[in-house]
Amino acid sequence: MQLNRDRTFLDGDGLLRLALAEHRRLNTAFWPSYISEVDTRVCVIGSQTAHVEKFLDTYGGMLEIEPLLLQELHPEIATAVDLHIEKNDDGLRLEYTVRLPLSIRECTYCGACGSVCPENCISPRLFLNLQQCSLCGECEKVCATKAIDINRIEKRALEVPALIILDDSRFEVGEDVSTVYHENELERFFSTLFPWQVEEPVVWSASICQYNSRLGAGCDLCIRSCNYGAITRGSDGIVINPFACEECGACVGACPTGALQNGRFDDTAFVRFFDTVDFRQGTTVVMGSEEQLHEFWWQSGGQRYDNLFFLEYPDCENLSLFHLLFLLLRGAGKLILLTGTQGGRELQNQVALANSLVTSLYGGEHRFFLKPVRDVEKLFARLSPLERIPGGKGTGEYTNRRKELAEELKRLVAGSGKNATVRPEKSLAFATLSCDSESCTHCLACLNGCRIGALSADEEKLSLNHVGVMCIGCGLCVQICPENALGLAPEFTLNTDFFMQQILAEAEPMTCRSCGKVFGTRKSYERVMAILEKKESVDTTHFEYCETCRVVRLFED
Repeated sequence: MQLNRDRTFLDGDGLLRLALAEHRRLNTAFWPSYISEVDTRVCVIGSQTAHVEKFLDTYGGMLEIEPLLLQELHPEIATAVDLHIEKNDDGLRLEYTVRLPLSIRECTYCGACGSVCPENCISPRLFLNLQQCSLCGECEKVCATKAIDINRIEKRALEVPALIILDDSRFEVGEDVSTVYHENELERFFSTLFPWQVEEPVVWSASICQYNSRLGAGCDLCIRSCNYGAITRGSDGIVINPFACEECGACVGACPTGALQNGRFDDTAFVRFFDTVDFRQGTTVVMGSEEQLHEFWWQSGGQRYDNLFFLEYPDCENLSLFHLLFLLLRGAGKLILLTGTQGGRELQNQVALANSLVTSLYGGEHRFFLKPVRDVEKLFARLSPLERIPGGKGTGEYTNRRKELAEELKRLVAGSGKNATVRPEKSLAFATLSCDSESCTHCLACLNGCRIGALSADEEKLSLNHVGVMCIGCGLCVQICPENALGLAPEFTLNTDFFMQQILAEAEPMTCRSCGKVFGTRKSYERVMAILEKKESVDTTHFEYCETCRVVRLFED
């Protein structure tokens, strides 16, 4: 607000509109937020019994301790063999083997084993000391319930948030495991035991995500864009670890469907923001975080700029091609995104594609720039007016990122009257889908993988249809197709057909011999028949009838 008041010629009415838009944005922003309680569980591993016992006596009242030994034996502490440690979502998972020669569950405490043991290695507390045992097997022979088996082992798993290693114990631990502490690092461990506020502004929606957890395939741009390992594949879809997330915005900006959003300023809020805020055609819009805009205000020396508008945005890395074209069509002549240095790789790709599309259709100079704060004023000096892009105020009703982008691209092409062939980078989600109509049996299995609506079927015409602009090139339909009839090409052409529903394949209907009802396709029927012909004693004549007539015929027979 202060930057637009002090450094631009925005009038009182414009400032009031901006204030109202900011007020609505800040009061409608929502994301999960909660208090993380202290988790005092910890596994303590040592080679010497005395060290482990001392730790238990010292910290047992403060911590929930799971003790393990590596070498010696103790009646109440397990000795781990073949220890394996790995990182998981909640901390650490320990897998190990424990020798259990005596089963408490099966023992009747008859005392027979204690009296026959020549080494006196079975205590009254039912602890069998294998270091003293000569493995003579006398105890096994006298045990009536078979509770003793000197060779018995048990595989165990333990999940804890942290691990403390005592004395000079040595075993393999991954380098990226940050919750493993040595005995001389107890101060660092205890410094982590406090409740804290957890915020999850980056949220995921399964309904339009093109990653298929069942197949373990599909769009993974968010995972590839994350440099912090905060996004992983889960059994139910994409999993975001809020403790690893740095909220850099790369995953949100890379998401082609809008399944990932930043709740601080999501796509819906972005569209609605401009229901209230308006700026003159050809205005240069400068976007950056509050800190970056404050720095620019401080360095600009009180100078005022004509035809300029400043917009606070949490992190420009969250922006995508949809946001860039949205502002262009609303009247922005140029768009400057403030970055730390040159901007992240994903944002660079989005800006490069936006410039490529617009210059292909309208010519002229670039309209989108990534600049650090210190270079912005130099850029102002050489900005020249460009041809206005036909646009206008939208409806303000946001559906999803891909549908909005499709409308934007359609308006750009219509306004220019030109076509443009673009071959984007691999990280940008566009592609052209083709279908071998001879191989396609019209089973429509491919529809199960397309949540964004690029693929559809016409039940009356028995056609498989595709809308090019909606396709993000995830490849799920190609992988699902049992006939290998589909193919993807990493390029697209901006023309009228790109926005229209195109028929990929049409099928000959299969009609019921009795009532004439269409109940499938001829190719699907022939495929099933080819499979059944290889089976013995299978009557296939009733497959020529619809589901109703088929049942009637079976009962008549």
